[in-house]
Amino acid sequence: MRTLDSLESRAQPSNGGESGHAMAVAARFLPADLIARCASYRDACLIAWQCRSNPNLQKRSLAELCGLYAPHVTDFFNEEGMDAKGSKRRELPAEKIADVERVLGNRAISQYLARRGMLTLMEEVIAARTHG
Repeated sequence: MRTLDSLESRAQPSNGGESGHAMAVAARFLPADLIARCASYRDACLIAWQCRSNPNLQKRSLAELCGLYAPHVTDFFNEEGMDAKGSKRRELPAEKIADVERVLGNRAISQYLARRGMLTLMEEVIAARTHG
């Protein structure tokens, strides 16, 4: 899942001639096969960032628009899960997902969580049928 450049080109972000950082566009769903390639929550966050509707949006602006601390945003959308010192990087808090998706203009994170939840639910149903 570390070849995000190829994933970015497949999602075809729409610029729509937007200027500035504020976006009133409805967040779009990304292709299911793109979401299926996410091996982790961090991967889903990376795809959400790379497929943002406004390619000129900077992480600093995302932080301002979502009420986040800018250095933390850098951690949330960093490809590496560990920093140079070997410490685990921060992850985007659940309560900020909707705000971040609204600003980025896509639902990649929610799609990943829904897919992951559905797989977990299906595993539970299969186990219940097998064992009971």
